[in-house]
Amino acid sequence: MLARVRGLLRRKNEGGALVEIAVTLPIVFLIMTGIFAFSIALYQKLQLAEAVSAGGRTLASDRGDTDPCKTTATAVSAAAPGLTASKIMVTIVLNGVTSANGVASGSATCAGTGNTANTNMVSGASASLTATYACTVKMYGFSLPNCSLGSSVTEEVQ
Repeated sequence: MLARVRGLLRRKNEGGALVEIAVTLPIVFLIMTGIFAFSIALYQKLQLAEAVSAGGRTLASDRGDTDPCKTTATAVSAAAPGLTASKIMVTIVLNGVTSANGVASGSATCAGTGNTANTNMVSGASASLTATYACTVKMYGFSLPNCSLGSSVTEEVQ
């Protein structure tokens, strides 16, 4: 008789693990997809930082170029293949003079006059490159508003 009562008590405990999984699994999936969504934004930030670094090296060594801003913006776009080039906004300051201010990387220009080298590219002067990228973080149909990534570098013109 005692064995039969124990058997009945055990049956009441069956399925508890299934209920626990059913309650916790949606929460775990929500947390994991949030982590994945923000890791995409982090990846975009790393790509932008590497692109700005490559663009800064190009800008610093581009003293004889007639349009160093265009060459630099092209280098930034080429170094970030995972980013949309039209969403990368660049600001270039040459020797304290803002040459390109918040323009899309494809339309940045600061050509010298009369097909000559840009006069602000002076050896030993500073050249700064700042880029921003309008990122998109989406999760379950919701998007994070005003997501903007930025990176900057200052180099000495060679």
